[in-house]
Amino acid sequence: MTYNNQYPIRELPPKALLYFLLIVGLVALTYAIITQNLIMAAAITSCPLASIILIYGLQNPRFGYLLYATYAYYFMVIMRYSRKEGLSVGLDMLLFYMFISILFITIRKKSDIKVSNAINVLTVTYCIWILFILIQFINPGIHSEGITTGIRNWILGTFTLYIVSSLLLDSPKMLKRGLIVWGIFTITAFLKLLYQRYVGFDHAERIWLINGGATTHILHSGIRYFSFFSDAGNFGPHMGIITIVYSIAGFHTSQKWLAWFYRSIALMGLIGLLMSGTRGAIIVPLGGIALYCLLCKSIKVMTTSAIIGLFLFVFFAFTNIGNGNSFIRRMRTAFQPTQDASYNVRIENREQIAEYLKTLPLGVGLGEDIPKLWPAKDGSYTQGTLPPDSYYVSIWIQTGIVGLVLQLIIYSIVLLRCCYIVMFCIQNRELMHTLAALTCGVFGMWINGYVGEGMGQPPTNFVIVASLAFVMNGIYIDKKISKQNSNKNLSNIISL
Repeated sequence: MTYNNQYPIRELPPKALLYFLLIVGLVALTYAIITQNLIMAAAITSCPLASIILIYGLQNPRFGYLLYATYAYYFMVIMRYSRKEGLSVGLDMLLFYMFISILFITIRKKSDIKVSNAINVLTVTYCIWILFILIQFINPGIHSEGITTGIRNWILGTFTLYIVSSLLLDSPKMLKRGLIVWGIFTITAFLKLLYQRYVGFDHAERIWLINGGATTHILHSGIRYFSFFSDAGNFGPHMGIITIVYSIAGFHTSQKWLAWFYRSIALMGLIGLLMSGTRGAIIVPLGGIALYCLLCKSIKVMTTSAIIGLFLFVFFAFTNIGNGNSFIRRMRTAFQPTQDASYNVRIENREQIAEYLKTLPLGVGLGEDIPKLWPAKDGSYTQGTLPPDSYYVSIWIQTGIVGLVLQLIIYSIVLLRCCYIVMFCIQNRELMHTLAALTCGVFGMWINGYVGEGMGQPPTNFVIVASLAFVMNGIYIDKKISKQNSNKNLSNIISL
């Protein structure tokens, strides 16, 4: 009981509040069922679980990060089956929720988060990119939609994700759990791939194919499968990064069950890459292997990796083995690009883009495209735009040659820092190979950015950030492992 100056005020007992909320919830649920409002009923029944999750997440930001990772990985499937627009706001809300939870536990001084981890090459170099985006706002070609996108995605959203990832992905436990969770996500994507291959496309997927997806996915050379990703061009490179990361990790993990788990995921990634029919995706594991030869600092591993990479190149470029399989046959055309019609069209489009941007060093503006008249079947022309066909060309169109060069410089600086950490700063060999795997996967995806847009789409864009955050925190993670090993050794000595 508490008092004011005149009258006593009795506090509301917690049980009374719970009973009141329960009664209100039951009344609302009854009303929803009577009116057959199923969405309202589902929302009401999920409120208790959502409340528990939110409260727990405020006390444990890393749990919030798991929620964000799950939503980001299945974002496209949520979009496809709900047929709702604007669901990306959920990612923004989860980012804000994680940021608030970090502040909450930091203020209460119940956090093991090292704030200094937020300052690294990844976050500092992105500040330079933010300054360039702010300059883009004076570009005469930009519209209000581009300004909104620039502020929301390119500045606030991406930078907050960089900061949050750098703060939370900082321990051996998080690294191990992260790879396991990513592997589980991959299993679900692989099962969906098998369903499409042996059962067929479901209703939502058929609608997407009818509305234009079939022109690029149902081809005379075979079907390009995409699992629950936005398209095969996104699915293939993602399976490529899965292949290289889990192959390297699988052969340098001490725990046998975990090593075989990683190898199984790598095999699923390779199968998924081939069945996507995305020819440019093959560069992801090949580029990763090439970089790994430099990072491993082991003649034996370097030789093995070089032989595997050379074998794959010779297999696809100079033999006809496996041409009876449509997936291998289509992938082989990536090594003969000048004979591929779609490649020649891309080259022609890029020549037109270069001509258009000659007088626009800052590009046409964020969110804008280059217009073009396309010939129709009846001899007339329809208004359209030049397709970028790749991530870097999209950056080139929007931000010009200045923005493209700046971003490539930033990527180069980040990559060099990652390589330095892996090669010279990590003492634990298993950790070194794991971080090398993540670095090689990101490098492969960055190379793929020349021919595809997967590195800028969910969930691959999130995976790249998480991978870089782990590598940037590699020195800190290595110290934790050394401390854990020292404590174990001390315990063993005491027990003797």
